[in-house]
Amino acid sequence: MRLNMKYTLLVSIALLALALITTQVIAEDAQLMEEGIQQLETEISSVEERRLIVQLREKKQKNEEEAQALKKERNELNLLRFEVDKKLDELQLLRKEIQELLVEKDVIELAKVQELSQMYNKMDPAKAAQIISSLDRELAIGILSGMKSKSAGKVLANIGGEQAAALSTAYSTLRED
Repeated sequence: MRLNMKYTLLVSIALLALALITTQVIAEDAQLMEEGIQQLETEISSVEERRLIVQLREKKQKNEEEAQALKKERNELNLLRFEVDKKLDELQLLRKEIQELLVEKDVIELAKVQELSQMYNKMDPAKAAQIISSLDRELAIGILSGMKSKSAGKVLANIGGEQAAALSTAYSTLRED
């Protein structure tokens, strides 16, 4: 019996040790499971963080690309503005040259009209009237205004009629201007 008791005691100790070990293993398993859950939550959180980080990186990349596109557009606009300014400067220069040429042309035309006026001064008034009546009105007025008053009067007398009246009216307004 003593043997049985020893045996029972040993079995009981063994069962108790087994129970203790099992409890400890279960506790360790629970601890490991809890740590695993926490780790999973951490990983899930990390996955969420990674997803957010990926989104932020994508947004940052998109913003950088947009910034580069805007910078490129700004550079292109600045280049175009420079070219437009250059063209405007060229146009201003051309306008100035054209104005100078027009003034030069007007001076030359005025000199030629004065020269023609001197020729018509020396012509027979009837012949001069015939030619002047066939000329452009502005040129005819220019020639008459360059002639001596006495010669211009004789030419107008030979033109006669409505044309002489129109030239006289235009001539008088020219003198008033």
